[in-house]
Amino acid sequence: MRRVLIAVLLYLCASAASAGVPPKLGATVTEGYIRPSVNQFANSAAALSGALDRLCRSPDEPRFDTVRQRFDDVIDAWFRIFFLRFGPMVEDNRFERIYFWPDPRGVILRQVGVLLAKNDPTALDPGRLAEKSVAVQGLPALEYAIFGSGSNAILENTPDGSYRCAYALSVSIRIAETAAELVRGWSPESEFAEDFTKPALDNELYRSETEVAAEVVGSLAGGMTFLSDVIIAPFLGKEPEQARASRAPFWRSGRTIRALKQGVEGMRDFYGATGITEELGETDRWIDGALQLEMNNIDETLDTITMPFEESVAPGPGREALVYTVIALKSLHNTVDTRLAQAVGVAVGFNALDGD
Repeated sequence: MRRVLIAVLLYLCASAASAGVPPKLGATVTEGYIRPSVNQFANSAAALSGALDRLCRSPDEPRFDTVRQRFDDVIDAWFRIFFLRFGPMVEDNRFERIYFWPDPRGVILRQVGVLLAKNDPTALDPGRLAEKSVAVQGLPALEYAIFGSGSNAILENTPDGSYRCAYALSVSIRIAETAAELVRGWSPESEFAEDFTKPALDNELYRSETEVAAEVVGSLAGGMTFLSDVIIAPFLGKEPEQARASRAPFWRSGRTIRALKQGVEGMRDFYGATGITEELGETDRWIDGALQLEMNNIDETLDTITMPFEESVAPGPGREALVYTVIALKSLHNTVDTRLAQAVGVAVGFNALDGD
């Protein structure tokens, strides 16, 4: 009886605190942002696989250029959903299968290097590749195959080049298959989507809109920390002499800054799709203005980094822009994790990413 009373009191407290939670938040954000964004990622991944298949069948420079363009599309689409690290994204290690990062010990380079050196035939079968380390079947591995040292062999149509292209195709198929799993995981027919969009007391995952709001706020806060602490800080270093451009994701393809921009823009659009702005009380309206201003400032700041990426981490305007980006992302995290959380009725200090 005591447990029942405690559960009822918690539910009532959550309901009372949820004055700032938009009605049907889960359904609104799923239909308005998550589902179309996940579909875009899946479509981009499928298009990349098609482009790689054509390149491998008949290698030439125009087809290789198309592959690189399709790779850009996939990176853009991925960074617009990377922060949705709950539900379908975390099942079966899907996040790690798509994007094994961070990689401070160079596992990707080492393991992919072994596959390419041995021309391991098992890596050319997407089904058998799925059984291998996540480090050899995601976007960073694919980038190395397409842009890394020795990638020009693909155009030379040598045995090594043919293997490399076939391996890249196998990786792209794995990514496309995992992306398709995400689409199914967020489809109207999926059990998780049903739970997320229709919270109820008998719902094992989400008993109220406040719990959905906690997931939404937590994903935003977690995404901002991931960009600042996991992506930028390691390659930027605390001091210029500690900077290493090669520690950045997608530095070989020159897509690092582009990925950061898409990540921030994706979170901005996701936040806009929640409808939280319309529900904020008069005393909380400043939160929306602060978040929008900070995200726009980051976007504009990243646009100023036009020099080669290796130069952007050295002392100068590029490094200053990246330092500002880290500071701004940390500020955003603090605003989301405290002020926005309070405004929508999520308890301060609650970490929606830990699954509790």
